[in-house]
Amino acid sequence: MRNTLSAVLEQWDWQRESWGWDYPLAALSAIRLKEPDIAVKILLMETPANRYLINGHNYQHRELPCYLPGNGGLLTAAAMLARGAAPSGWRLEYENLNPLI
Repeated sequence: MRNTLSAVLEQWDWQRESWGWDYPLAALSAIRLKEPDIAVKILLMETPANRYLINGHNYQHRELPCYLPGNGGLLTAAAMLARGAAPSGWRLEYENLNPLI
């Protein structure tokens, strides 16, 4: 899995051929591989598909201003980071998260 994640990060055309859910999916893989720093870098990539509007919606393009798989994936990745997978030195607080996350 680590090799696959590395290949995806190096070879995908993140600027032109990605969707909003690709970022949390790759971040979730990094979290499971105990690479939270990589997960955060993925979630913070500056690309057109990894853009969130001020109202919180994952914006893809004019015809798709609200891409819910991107939103849900980001929330899942944030919950997993908060439940003990955060980068060292980070202190995240949460309440009432499902223990299965």
